[in-house]
Amino acid sequence: MRSSRVLALTFLLVPLTAPAVTVSTPQGPSEVFARGDLLDVVALLRLAGAEVQFAPAAGSYNAAAAGHEVQFTPGGSLAVVDGKLTPLPGPLRLVDGHVVGSLATVGALLGPFGWTANGSAAAPELARVGGTEQVELSVVRAPTGTTLVLRGTRQRPRVTTLPGLVMLLFPEPVALARPVQPAGEVLAGELDGATLTVRLAAGIEVASSYPLEDPPRFVLRLAKSEPAAPLVRPKGGPLVVLDPGHGGEDLGARGPAGESEKAVTLAVAQATAARLQAAGVTVRLTRDGDEMVALTDRTALANRLQAAVFLSIHVNASPARGAHGAETYYMSVDASDPQAAQAAARENASAAPDTVQLILWDLAHVANLNSSARLARAVQERLNALQGIRDRGIRQAPFVVLTGATMPSALVEVGFLSNAQEASRLLTSDTQEQVAGAMAEAILEFLRATMPGPAGTSAPSP
Repeated sequence: MRSSRVLALTFLLVPLTAPAVTVSTPQGPSEVFARGDLLDVVALLRLAGAEVQFAPAAGSYNAAAAGHEVQFTPGGSLAVVDGKLTPLPGPLRLVDGHVVGSLATVGALLGPFGWTANGSAAAPELARVGGTEQVELSVVRAPTGTTLVLRGTRQRPRVTTLPGLVMLLFPEPVALARPVQPAGEVLAGELDGATLTVRLAAGIEVASSYPLEDPPRFVLRLAKSEPAAPLVRPKGGPLVVLDPGHGGEDLGARGPAGESEKAVTLAVAQATAARLQAAGVTVRLTRDGDEMVALTDRTALANRLQAAVFLSIHVNASPARGAHGAETYYMSVDASDPQAAQAAARENASAAPDTVQLILWDLAHVANLNSSARLARAVQERLNALQGIRDRGIRQAPFVVLTGATMPSALVEVGFLSNAQEASRLLTSDTQEQVAGAMAEAILEFLRATMPGPAGTSAPSP
């Protein structure tokens, strides 16, 4: 009897060890948590040199290294890679406090950082992608301007500019497939290890840079040098991204007298930005002029800036000429009603078919969905009061421009261009200022309620 008690006590004193597997890495073996065929994703990312942080408000993780960022959420089967929504081979799960996934899923998360996951779940191996990449820089001219296109690498270089120079600093060394040929705005190009230096003609500078996929490319848009005041983000303050819908060749909805949605949305967005900036909130627009911006690039900008709010601004149209007033939506796989489905189909028209398919995701960011609903409600209530409408309610629909947003996001249709009276009002600066004031108040109300401390309480009403 005594021996059995001692045995039981000894058993209780022995610490229970969590299941683990040994991972082979270039730095040597290391143990990580495992459960069956699922491996600790966060631990493996850290072994590959990524800095991984958890964002409690969004319920998601952010991994950063080598100029790339990957965001993922337990329970989801998608990741946001450098601002772009990307499907994973399998779902991520939360087991005993560890985010776990299959070896293939681990490999997909490691890929942007230049690592692979080989072997098996019982004996995984982490390795850097071998070989020096052969890159090629070409000059592409189009009616919209001149761009430099870098092909042959998935690395995302850091861009540094000096008068007459642009330097692309890659995380890993690359090689030039062929010498950079002088061509107009480009005078010469020199590669030194992981730094590609391009000499530009006098008066030419890099206006913007961004990555593209399928195939992977890195693009630098050139423009004539113009002095511009940099946008300063208050330290610790919130940042809001406003998205004026449509632009360029995409006119959007048309009114009875030829009014274009793209013109109204830009004017309203600029007026809303001015109100928010006066209240101490930093604002970025997805377009500052009449240019075409891909739907997925709009959300990608908000993700890269880690915005507190993303609001896409549009103007509605309906076969019912008497339809009037604002409607506000937040993301859902299924439309809440036929009218919401029609609105999504119209606003998604400029997206490629494969992009539209990315909408059919598993809505992993539950916390953001709840916050998005509150944001949509705040905007709708303010616009209802402005327009004297009892309540049109908020709706859900699968909008491409909201897909993959890692922050509270909503899409608002500020009125109906198909209604002749409402269309004429929306073209006036007075109405645009009133709509902008209502939306700015709604965003400030949302920020005060969701962001504790000075960032959410100090901003006065616009």
